[in-house]
Amino acid sequence: MKTFFYLISLIPKSFVVVIVDVYIYTKIYKFFNSYKVTKVNIKIAYPELSIDNIEQLSKLSIRESLISVYETFYTWGRSHVMTCSKIFKVKNNFLLKNEYDEGKGLIAVSIHNRSVDMLLKWINSQITTVSLYKRVKNKHLDNFVKRNREHNGALCYETSMLGVRNVLKALNNKKAVCFAADQVPKRGMGEYLNFYGRDAYSTTLVQSLAAKTKAIVMYIYINSTQTNFLSISIERCNSNIYNDSKHKLLLNNDIERIINKRPIDYAWEYKRFRRSPDPSLDPYKNI
Repeated sequence: MKTFFYLISLIPKSFVVVIVDVYIYTKIYKFFNSYKVTKVNIKIAYPELSIDNIEQLSKLSIRESLISVYETFYTWGRSHVMTCSKIFKVKNNFLLKNEYDEGKGLIAVSIHNRSVDMLLKWINSQITTVSLYKRVKNKHLDNFVKRNREHNGALCYETSMLGVRNVLKALNNKKAVCFAADQVPKRGMGEYLNFYGRDAYSTTLVQSLAAKTKAIVMYIYINSTQTNFLSISIERCNSNIYNDSKHKLLLNNDIERIINKRPIDYAWEYKRFRRSPDPSLDPYKNI
């Protein structure tokens, strides 16, 4: 399977961008569910935008999502050295290693900006991590993705109670763990918290692990530039993450702030608001 993705990675990114732009120009993307979900989510997040601006932002988001699929395939087909060479700049690069070396345990929080696999491979080239992932339906691809994410001694567990116990064990041993904190968690593993003005079923795992272990919490995420260069930003989370009265809302607020820096990089095609507390308010029911 790696050979297949390696062959895809031989295609220059510039050529992929041209193909994607032709696809966008034809407006075929408007017939697909991904565009319709994207449009609904952007309308929720930015209600002040005009219809034309919502459609423009949705179009640009779909474009970047398609390019990021190629970035993931490239990551799956290439070594960590080649993958990391595609990262143009790392903002606050010193923070990751410095905080990790403090030996307090580290929680690296990411979101679905660009390719999660590219980001994780970069992180695993710097430090050794334990991460959670959602199982891929195809068994062969699932095994491949898991092996790919376990580079450089990293460990990867399916999101479940067993996986959470392994993550807690890692933090108690002062290791580093990684989360994509913007996904809808399994039932019983989250709470309804405000996200872009709506009650959205959201993770509380990061907050509870931070409060329980006092591990350092950092945000690590990828953004693109107008010239298709990729950069990684690293930020230390506010100390309110350890405050029982403030930490639950903090995470979603920070995720919003990160998304708002460059909204087209975010994977809006994901049904983030699908588990509504009131089924009649499901924003996707008419799609």
